Amino acid sequence: MAVLLAAAALVPAVRAQDEAGEQSDAPETLASVLMYHRVGNPDYPGTSVTREQFGAHLDYLEDNDFNIVSLGAVVEALQTRQPLPDRTVAITFDDAYASVHEVAHPMLAARDLPYTVFVSTEAVDAGYEGYLDWDQLREMAVDGARFGNHSRSHDPLFVRDDDETRPQWRARIEDDLTAARQRLTEELAGALYQSPPLLAYPYGEYSLELMDLAAEMRFVAFGQQSGAIGIHSNSLALPRYAMNERFAGLEGFALKVNSRALPVLDQQPLDPVREAAEAPRLTLTLAPLPAATTAQLACYYEGERLLPEWREDEVRFAVRGETDLPVGRSRYNCTAPDGSGRYYWFSHLWIFGRGGT
Repeated sequence: MAVLLAAAALVPAVRAQDEAGEQSDAPETLASVLMYHRVGNPDYPGTSVTREQFGAHLDYLEDNDFNIVSLGAVVEALQTRQPLPDRTVAITFDDAYASVHEVAHPMLAARDLPYTVFVSTEAVDAGYEGYLDWDQLREMAVDGARFGNHSRSHDPLFVRDDDETRPQWRARIEDDLTAARQRLTEELAGALYQSPPLLAYPYGEYSLELMDLAAEMRFVAFGQQSGAIGIHSNSLALPRYAMNERFAGLEGFALKVNSRALPVLDQQPLDPVREAAEAPRLTLTLAPLPAATTAQLACYYEGERLLPEWREDEVRFAVRGETDLPVGRSRYNCTAPDGSGRYYWFSHLWIFGRGGT
């Protein structure tokens, strides 16, 4: 309840109906946000795209007249319910790897495109090999790059240490995020998003308790579950499309950046962390969609196609996988064609066992 109230305070207008019960006239889909780590680093194919793939992505966006905006513009539109043009995209990078400066930044700067880097400050302060330094980050800021909080430690923040109490965990994570915010402010000043501050959860992993803490610290927070951002999206767990060599082909890329936000008004359970391996039952409540769309809605999980069990009101459905959850992260991905060649898309994260895998 604290999370939901805090989210409502952060994004007061993100509701299906206003106080009088009138349907919202705000645009449903705001933007697709892309999440990269490395560019042109073949030693890490799981977290890198090739130089050629990244260039093809930028070419596709420009050739097809996409509206490429800063992440701050997407967050502002979410908070104020101001419309963004159709097919709006924001570009982000996690961790602050050196290849962002060496490869991606020149390609983006040459096109005068905005982007955001979520910085894990301990790695930068320690001068770890393969990471950017503060001078490089400031150089990128001059050309328009902006920055967000990716924690100091890059630990899986939702995990409690052995014998750690909940208050001790909260104090440790608050200190971690506050320390990162302080270093980012000291080094990057006005290039850091601060109104509101933006957070990308390490590994895209979060729990209900972590969302609650993020809300108390006034963050707007991002995961790595797929889907477009819409007016109903939870500002404490916003989706991004993660890119790596395997999933960076142009056909799949085009499908993602052309996607629309499935208008999910409520999801149960909200907490992705599971104590047992049994595949969970997920119930989603949607804003009304055309019957032709809901008839073709399906969810996917670990190779399974999950057909929705619709309730009598025809706006709520439930799905449940048959295969036990794997250790680490998994997802239910729900999609439906919109009738124009595009897809509504929503992803629900599950975490079982260790984080940070």
